[in-house]
Amino acid sequence: MIATAWSILNFTLAFVAELVAVGALAYWGVRTGRSRTTKILRGVGMAVAAMVLWGLFAAPEASFSVPAAAVATKVLVFGGAAAGLWQLGHRKVALVFPLVVIANLAAIHFGHLSM
Repeated sequence: MIATAWSILNFTLAFVAELVAVGALAYWGVRTGRSRTTKILRGVGMAVAAMVLWGLFAAPEASFSVPAAAVATKVLVFGGAAAGLWQLGHRKVALVFPLVVIANLAAIHFGHLSM
């Protein structure tokens, strides 16, 4: 029972972290565009690019099962989100977010949790 709750908690946190990363990338895109059009294109483009990469390489049921590509995608998406937040002045969140992600991924990996 406790192991099941721990698994559910960690996989829920992983999913929330993925959503936060996509949202942070979209937020960065919107905030760094100059015109209304570039703001929309950057915001939507960053979110879509992150989701497509995630679906191809990092999702549990990814289209391609390439471990190196999964790691690279996670670093790119989570790292890009943290870098975007840092650039926009959200320094504390930019520092805490990757630490939470790393702790969560470590709990899933070293706890041998599976869906």
